[in-house]
Amino acid sequence: KKVMAVRFIAWAFIASRFSTWAFAGDTTYVVGGWLPQSGQEITNSLAPIFQDYLTEQVGKSLSPPAKFVFRPVDMDESTTSREMIMSGNLDLLYSAPGSIACKAAEFGWVPLATQRNIVGSSVTGSDALVVYSLLKNTAITSVEDLVGKRLGCGYLLSGTTYLHGYQMLLDHGVHIFRDMTQVRFYGSDYESNFQAVLRGELDVGFATSSWLSKNHNDEIGLLRIHDRQIAPSYEREGYPSVVSRLTPTYGVVVSDNLSWELKRKIQEALLSHNASHPAMRSMNIAGWSSAANYGVSLTAAVNSGVAYETGKAQITCRNPFSRRDIWESISCPSDYFKADYNLTTEQCDGNGLRCPSGVFCFCKPCIRKPQNLFRWETVLGLCVALYAAGGFYILLHWFVDRPAGHHHWHVGGGGWHSHEASSAAETIGDG
Repeated sequence: KKVMAVRFIAWAFIASRFSTWAFAGDTTYVVGGWLPQSGQEITNSLAPIFQDYLTEQVGKSLSPPAKFVFRPVDMDESTTSREMIMSGNLDLLYSAPGSIACKAAEFGWVPLATQRNIVGSSVTGSDALVVYSLLKNTAITSVEDLVGKRLGCGYLLSGTTYLHGYQMLLDHGVHIFRDMTQVRFYGSDYESNFQAVLRGELDVGFATSSWLSKNHNDEIGLLRIHDRQIAPSYEREGYPSVVSRLTPTYGVVVSDNLSWELKRKIQEALLSHNASHPAMRSMNIAGWSSAANYGVSLTAAVNSGVAYETGKAQITCRNPFSRRDIWESISCPSDYFKADYNLTTEQCDGNGLRCPSGVFCFCKPCIRKPQNLFRWETVLGLCVALYAAGGFYILLHWFVDRPAGHHHWHVGGGGWHSHEASSAAETIGDG
C-alpha cells in the first residue's frame, strides 16, 4: 500500500508538471497592425516589437506564460480590424489615429501608447499633414484656389491622408465633395497618389510629412505646401518641418476585456522601449509615450461622415475598403443633395475623369438643388403684402362711400379731426 501511495504521488506530480508544460504559453494575444505598406512589409516592421518583444517582456512574466502573435490587418475586405474585434479575434491594435479613435469610440477600447517619431534629427510625438500641389501650377496659390480641382486622398481612417485634410479644407470653406471635380481614394498606396500629382493627373494631394520626407525628400522642393506652418508645436512640443497641420500619430489601442494588470505591463514594456533596441530600429521610431488625445481625430472623423452615431451616443465607423461605405460617408451642404451611388461613377466618365484600377473615385457627388423662382419666404411675404393691400382698399372705400352724417377723419390744424359729413361726396383731408 505504501508503494502504491508513493507511486500515486509520483504520478500526480508528473501529471501536474506535464499539464503545466503542455499548457504553458497556450494563452495567445493577437496584435493587429497597419501601415501604408504590403502585408509582408508590415510584418517585417511590426512583428519584432508586437510579437517577439511583447512575448519576451510581458508574456513570459505571466502565470501561466502567454505569447503575443502579430497579424497584418486592414489590408483588404477580409482582414478588417473591425470584423476581427467583433468576432473576438483581436486583443491589441497598432494603427493610424483615425482607426485608434474609432476603436475607442465604437468598442470602448483603451488607447495605451503613442509612438515617438524620428523626423530628421529630432524626435516628436506628433505627425504632420501636408496638403500639397506642384509649385509650377500657378493656378493654385491658396487653399481657396482648390475649388474646381482634382484631389488625391489616402486611407479613409488615416489622420493625415484623409481626416485632418478634409477638416482643414472645410475650415477654409472648401467642401471636397461639393467644390472639387474629382476625389480619388488610394487607400494605403500613398506612392501612386503622389505620382499622380507629379504627372498632372491630380492637382492636389494629402500626405504625411514623415512619409514624404522619407520617400521623396529630393522632390519636396517641387511642391507648394498649403496653409504652411513653419516649425509649429503640438502639445507643447515643436515639429521640425514645414507642414499644413499637426495631428496625433500612430498608437496602440487595447481591448477593455484585458485585465488592468496586463494593460499596465504592456504599457510599461512599450514605454521602456528605446531607439537602440533592434525592434525599434525595425519600425524606425524613437520610442513610446503615454497615449495622446485622439479626440481631435474622432471629431474630424465625425465631421467627415466617416464616424456616425447609430443610437444612444453609439459611434460606428465606415468600412475603409468599401466604395459604398465611402459614398455613405458623404454629407452634402443643406442646399445640395447627394447623387445616386451609381451616378457618381458615370459623372467621372462623362467628364473625362478616368479612375485608375483599384482606386475609388467620386466626381461632384454633391449636386446643387434646383433653385425656385420664388423662395417660400418671398412668396409668403408677397401674400401678406397683397392681403394687407386688399384690406386697405376696402377700408378706403368704406370711408369714402359711407352715408352723410357719419364721422369723417381729416388732417387739418395740426392733427386729426372729426366732423359731421354734410354729404356722401365730401372728401377726406379737405383741410
